[in-house]
Amino acid sequence: MEIATAVEKHNPRETALQRLSRQTAEFFSAFARVLVLAGMLAILLLWSFLTVDLPLRVFDGFFAGAEALRPSNWLTHGGAVMALGPLLAILFARKYGGDEASRAVTAAWTLAAIAVFAELSYLAPVLEEGDLPTVRFTVAFVASAMAAQYMAASVYDVARGGGEWWRAPMFGAIGGYLVYGLIYFPAVYWGVGVPWVNWMITDFAIHMLLAVAFLPVYAALRKRLKPKGGFGGR
Repeated sequence: MEIATAVEKHNPRETALQRLSRQTAEFFSAFARVLVLAGMLAILLLWSFLTVDLPLRVFDGFFAGAEALRPSNWLTHGGAVMALGPLLAILFARKYGGDEASRAVTAAWTLAAIAVFAELSYLAPVLEEGDLPTVRFTVAFVASAMAAQYMAASVYDVARGGGEWWRAPMFGAIGGYLVYGLIYFPAVYWGVGVPWVNWMITDFAIHMLLAVAFLPVYAALRKRLKPKGGFGGR
């Protein structure tokens, strides 16, 4: 009876130079990928900054006779555009994982900040008092939007890989918008004497409609944005 001898095969040993070359290529590939993702999100951020002072009146018709509760009192075109940020972060996380999405968010805000400061430096000689939003509003707007994007990507990353396909994106969007509202409204309107709690609840309801509308988009992109190895998800 012939016994076949198993021969263990080894790949050629990787030299230090080869390892350095491989790791360098991987670094620049990851860096370029983050820059591309960050560039997409940075465009959204800059668009939001440019329209943050334009009231959005599309939902006011639902509050006829209750002028103080109309969404245009707090909701602007810039705020509506910024609401797309958490959804974009979810799509990033689906393809590349939550850590990569968080790095892209950080890079996007860095790029947007550089662009804004450069523009302000250029316009400084012609700017007058009142041309820029208050420091309180700016800090609250930026902090709440950043936190929402980080939270959406993180919650999505935790919830993915099990249950119905819609669970992870829905939970991610809910987490992001909930954090946004809990930071933004108290920070901007506390002590101002306006019904900001009612505004916060209405704003969250509007964002939930956006989250539901996002699900068909997510479903359509699921096959095109298949997760990289190790990230799970369906």
